[in-house]
Amino acid sequence: MAKPKKPAARKATVKFTPRKAAAAAAAAATPAVAAPTPIVAKRPDAPAAPVARRPDAPPALVAKHARRLASQVRVDVAALAHAKVTAADAHRLETLADALDAAQEAWLVIQDARAVGVVASTRDPVRAGRDHVFAALRTFADANPTTQSALDDIGEVQGDDDLISDTTRLLALAKKHHHDLDGTDLTDARLAAIRSALGLFAAARGGAQAAAGTTTQAEDEATRGARRARNRAFWALADLDRQVARRGQYAFRDDEAKRARYAMYRRSAPTAAVEGASPEPTPVK
Repeated sequence: MAKPKKPAARKATVKFTPRKAAAAAAAAATPAVAAPTPIVAKRPDAPAAPVARRPDAPPALVAKHARRLASQVRVDVAALAHAKVTAADAHRLETLADALDAAQEAWLVIQDARAVGVVASTRDPVRAGRDHVFAALRTFADANPTTQSALDDIGEVQGDDDLISDTTRLLALAKKHHHDLDGTDLTDARLAAIRSALGLFAAARGGAQAAAGTTTQAEDEATRGARRARNRAFWALADLDRQVARRGQYAFRDDEAKRARYAMYRRSAPTAAVEGASPEPTPVK
């Protein structure tokens, strides 16, 4: 018995009116246009990134200038109020000057570390600091089993890498147990000194290894990191120093003698100089 044939499917038809036909023809003739890419305008006079900018004066000179400026601000703080300079600015100047001194010292150590003696001399303060933090945490964080287990894991120093790693971990634990350590001789100042000593030791060790021809990518990063940290510290201080000096000059614009006390530090290199383009600024005598 023959199967009945299925009815043929009707093809859909689209009726084009003259208006639709014209629109379809225009669309086919117009090429697709991509969405415009946003253009980020960059000022032609924009300064180099802070990380790449070299100091425009000896860091020690700028730190000294900032401390003198801070002292002057405290003397004239009442008269400076309308120039938007306060005692808090004096404190910030001194804090940033200390940070610049530490960063510059770390940079110089990694530059000058060409002898084993330099590494040895910077190792001793780190070892003493490491032992101090370890003993304090054993004694005053004894109620925290997690911390005590971490101290068990740290154990004895096996070498320079171990010393750096241990001290870094211990400083983090000391920060966690800040309240437990309050009132002990492991003060914030002592911890800051240990942290600074650790940075100097790591820098000296990296420099000595570079001098011995054993430089690795990590050591190159340490060198670049020290330089960049120095530059960031420099410009953080220099920018504030110049702002306070300018405002002091404004406050005493009618008093030449007092205005002179807010003279800016003397630059010895182009502000936007890029590292590698010129030597370090020569100290101003």
